[in-house]
Amino acid sequence: MSDFLYPSFAYEKKGDGAVILRCFSRDGTVQIPERMDGLPVRELGAYAFSAHMDAGALNGAGYACDIADTGENGQRNMDHISVPDALCGDRLEEVILPQTIRKVGRYCFYNCGHLRRLEFPGSLNDWESGVFTGCHRVKELCVHADPEDETGLKQVLDELPEKLRVEFRCDDQQAVLTFPEFYEEGVENTPARILETHVHGTGIRYRNCFHGKRFDFALYDSLFPYAQAQENSQLLTELVLGRLRFPCHLGEQERTRYEIYVRENAKTFGMLFLDQKDPEGLKWFLERFAAGSTVCPASFAETSVRSFMQSEKSGSLLDFLSEYAARHGDALSQSRLMEFRRKNGGRTSGRRKLEL
Repeated sequence: MSDFLYPSFAYEKKGDGAVILRCFSRDGTVQIPERMDGLPVRELGAYAFSAHMDAGALNGAGYACDIADTGENGQRNMDHISVPDALCGDRLEEVILPQTIRKVGRYCFYNCGHLRRLEFPGSLNDWESGVFTGCHRVKELCVHADPEDETGLKQVLDELPEKLRVEFRCDDQQAVLTFPEFYEEGVENTPARILETHVHGTGIRYRNCFHGKRFDFALYDSLFPYAQAQENSQLLTELVLGRLRFPCHLGEQERTRYEIYVRENAKTFGMLFLDQKDPEGLKWFLERFAAGSTVCPASFAETSVRSFMQSEKSGSLLDFLSEYAARHGDALSQSRLMEFRRKNGGRTSGRRKLEL
């Protein structure tokens, strides 16, 4: 076989580990191996995924394949294999870093304009300068760490001002957080002859929910009123769903506040699950917010109860979602909604049957 099917890497030995200098792959997603030439991968080199790397940086580098039929240490003779072009710049879309990694070199992802997702261990604390310069499409971060542990997450968040979905994963624990966008604006104070920096958006508040390197969930949840006042409904929906579906360190008062928001905007949340074709999410939503939906929990404020009850006058939530699914030709969701109504003792149609 002349074509090379797996990612290959240029690397160098450094101390007791290996440094990845370059990746060669036809795919836009790469998973960095834990070992290279028998050594644990400890570092991504400077400009490793940037199209601006000086070609001389690879002089003297070793080359190895990622997996499988290459031997236990991943080594393979590259002499007669067609190696893909370097995976760098706009070709890069997703990077998964191993648990062994300890450092990401300067300008590693410089001008990787299509990078959208990064997965890394919480123990990765050394991010050098300019790592994410020119990366404006990153949407998702996945951190493998106990949510209570110290991590290098804040360093990454401070470099990425766009809206981000952040997921903590650790054994049976999972947390999903939404961080709003923020941007800085330079405003000239002419009389004082100084340039003042004004920060817009709640994103900066949410990025400061740390005590050192440990994330503070209570502080994060306390900022929701600020988000309600300044952010759009799509972001609020994503933020609330993340906290309620994965309620890691979620207090009862904060849970109630989020649930109030869901009930006040129940149709919007229901449409979201239908649009995303998310049957598990729809099931979770219906069981929690649609079963006996005209009965509000005692923890609701009076104004919230009134608002929710008034929204039911135009037809039940299930009627609305059934009609929405029908308009979009979503027969499967229609059947799920009808089955849910049947199991919960409701009518199977929002229209009355005329009997003669």
